Amino acid sequence: MAEIFGILNITTDSFSDGGKFLNPEDAIQQGTKLLQEGADWLDVSGQSSNIEATLVTEEEEWQRVEPVIRHFVPKGVRISLDSFRPAVQKKGIEAGVRCLNDITGFTYEGDRSFLKHSIEKHPELKLIIMHSHNRNIAKYKSDLTPEKVVKKVQTFFRDRRSELISLGIPETALYFDPGMGFFLSEDPMVSFQVLQELEILKLEFPQLMVGVSRKSFLGNVLGNLPIIDREFATLACELHLIRYKIPLIRTHNVLKLRQAEKIWNLCQDRE
Repeated sequence: MAEIFGILNITTDSFSDGGKFLNPEDAIQQGTKLLQEGADWLDVSGQSSNIEATLVTEEEEWQRVEPVIRHFVPKGVRISLDSFRPAVQKKGIEAGVRCLNDITGFTYEGDRSFLKHSIEKHPELKLIIMHSHNRNIAKYKSDLTPEKVVKKVQTFFRDRRSELISLGIPETALYFDPGMGFFLSEDPMVSFQVLQELEILKLEFPQLMVGVSRKSFLGNVLGNLPIIDREFATLACELHLIRYKIPLIRTHNVLKLRQAEKIWNLCQDRE
């Protein structure tokens, strides 16, 4: 079974749920709901990566996520911190975060010497290297095409893997997210090409995370569906991830995915 990361955005401008959980009590309530629905991890973010997002200060980003982290960690909940800033990542680890989910693939400027020492102290720590065509918050313009996207993603993953291993990070700690939607291209077929070639990516990078939840590329091929109407498309796509045994799946609607996963597994030939 895949490990499910329930998305908890504590932001004003996340594309799907910006502004809903800025109050710590609301964020904790939503996190509790995701866990009750079957999330293995809470993926907590205080900085939106939405294509129209604005950067908040490091201090504000940490202030948004800290109450949630400090509430759940003592209860044994596994927290993933969705942040690309080294200073925020370091604070997260010190507060008990055991997964760093970095949309820049750990390329954002700053001192990352703490990573090696953190993994030595906490061998279970995961580092998720996400590919983005501009190595930052999503942008509209991209030079990626369906024909070359998978090779570009592979090259990025290889480069980041080599760099992090050279810093003393064990390869077993590294997970890889190809990025979807505007992290790849405004052309939805670029994202679908990645989904079609998951088996190729898995051959070299078996520790994959994929998040397709409510993303624009799903709505674009269905007549520009608004975000609220992308749940069925999301679930169809997530079942594709289950079919290919993607180990980590990031989603907004944990309950629907858990229910679909159970039915999918019951329908499979067990011989």
